[in-house]
Amino acid sequence: MGTVGKRPIISVDNPEQLTESIRISLSLPFMSKKNCVYVSAFILFCLAFLIPVNVHAQVDYWAPWVTSVTTTSATINWHGADAASGSVGYATSAYYDEHHSFQHTITSTTTGAYQHIALTGLDPNTSYVYQVAPSDNPSRFSNRTFKTMPVSGPFTFIVLSDSHAQEKRFKPVADAIAANETDVLFVLAGGDYTSFDYEPYWSIFFQYADGMLGKFPIFHAIGNHEYHNHGHSSGPPTDADQYHQTFDVTTTGALNYSFDCADIRFVVLNSPDPNNAKGDDPQPSPALTKSQVPWLTAQLNNKMAGTFTIHHHPIWNYGKTGTNSALQPWETLYHKYPISANFAGHVHSYQRYIVKGIPYFIVATAGGKFVNLNPGDPTAQWYQYGETRQLGYLKVTVDPEHNRAAAQEIFVAYVETNDSEDPIVYKTPIVADTLIFPLKALPANKTLLTVSRSGLGTGSVTSSDSHINCGSTCEATYTKTAHISFTATADEGSVFSGWTGACKGRTKCSITINPKTDVTNVGAIFEKASCAYYLAPNKKTFTYKGGYVSVKVTAKGHGITDCPEPTINKDADWITFVPGSFSKNKGTVVVTVQPYSGTAVQEGTLDIGGTDFDVTQKAKP
Repeated sequence: MGTVGKRPIISVDNPEQLTESIRISLSLPFMSKKNCVYVSAFILFCLAFLIPVNVHAQVDYWAPWVTSVTTTSATINWHGADAASGSVGYATSAYYDEHHSFQHTITSTTTGAYQHIALTGLDPNTSYVYQVAPSDNPSRFSNRTFKTMPVSGPFTFIVLSDSHAQEKRFKPVADAIAANETDVLFVLAGGDYTSFDYEPYWSIFFQYADGMLGKFPIFHAIGNHEYHNHGHSSGPPTDADQYHQTFDVTTTGALNYSFDCADIRFVVLNSPDPNNAKGDDPQPSPALTKSQVPWLTAQLNNKMAGTFTIHHHPIWNYGKTGTNSALQPWETLYHKYPISANFAGHVHSYQRYIVKGIPYFIVATAGGKFVNLNPGDPTAQWYQYGETRQLGYLKVTVDPEHNRAAAQEIFVAYVETNDSEDPIVYKTPIVADTLIFPLKALPANKTLLTVSRSGLGTGSVTSSDSHINCGSTCEATYTKTAHISFTATADEGSVFSGWTGACKGRTKCSITINPKTDVTNVGAIFEKASCAYYLAPNKKTFTYKGGYVSVKVTAKGHGITDCPEPTINKDADWITFVPGSFSKNKGTVVVTVQPYSGTAVQEGTLDIGGTDFDVTQKAKP
């Protein structure tokens, strides 16, 4: 008997030995030799169906992932059998393409399900091919790739958060990154990889992320759900075992760290405090925040070309006019030592703020159950744009030499309800938000004007002085006072819905550039042209005798003058309908219900152009 995890396994790797064991065990004094032969033959016949079974299938293998990449090193990780180890063969992509073999092999010196092997002596800005060979199943994994950090020059990375993998919305995000992105250096993840500190759910994360992690290394922040106690939501929080084991963080190791790439610093902070939990859900605390302030100050007080920070809980959030007070010490430092941008997750939506020239992104669109962003809710004065029920990721390109960064929020799928587990994938991903911003403050008496475009629609923005034609040119630098007006033009099938940043509303946008102001942003939101359908009445209750009702349908177009006739669907066979004529955004639908002899009330819904008409029929007395 062997074991995989805690499950007993019958070894069938050597059938001859197994047959001999059966022969010996059946040589019993109370059984005749003839009967023994018959029984042995029967058992061997059964074993013919068992022997081909692959015992390796019972091991929960997680395809390898790369962490801790620098200019000269990287760590290769994988998950396999409890009692196994393994090795990593690797080579530069150029060498492998020429020789079809690896230059180096490193063997693990420990056994265990979670394996971590450090590769050192690598070349900067170089692509590598590697293959992991678990000791119990050497051919389990195929070749995978990664690239070391460059010493200088532009590079691109992806930010995502809150995949909550077992909720079935993460897969299209990971698939899109694997299929569409080729120039990305690494993925920066903001936490909540699954909803619980529970190994089977983390296994799902790695199944869905396989293609993405087969190409790009991952840098990780911890979220509150890394502490959630599966089956014990009343608490206490767990020790975040899966996070620590997956990313090779010791149980007493720091959960805040930093890394550098091409003169850009990335600072990863720890926001959920298990000592300040509601049930099993850790919240930010002043104590945890302040404990990281001395270290954070040293990280931010640098002479690098730019600094990005990431932590799971956001400082700014829709529905609030102020900051999360528990995180205020970090916010103060972000402006004392101006950062390039801040990333966060936790609130399942996409949100962007520009706070005194610094962009703040909430990128919790990787798969968690979405929240509502209600139009009437309060917002901070710095709020620029947000969307919910959209699945995607943020793609950021930095150019240290020219003091620029460009961010794009890319939506790859959407869901019709906040908790739907059936994402609808876009045929072509939507670039829903674009922003250009400086990595560091500009020299005195210079102002950078940037124009951002947001929304699910498309369009362009031009300026009266011809410096902006966005589209293609979305920034300009000014050294003296200038008075500028802007024009937003929606593409066909889209509609301009308003200004953000230095302008508000939908009327004319005019600003005065002041060279004493570091950065000025003007944003334009373009939405898809659409029609909303209004019903009168919007519900009807019938007696058991049945009957009919004529429903008036009125359409209101958003960017469309003449709306099409609405599509109609029903969820109950006992409801019938007949559409009337529809012209100039008006029409009727006749809804009919037949006599009913049932003893319980029945309910159904008619979907008319996306608006529900509720039907109820009473039981027969």
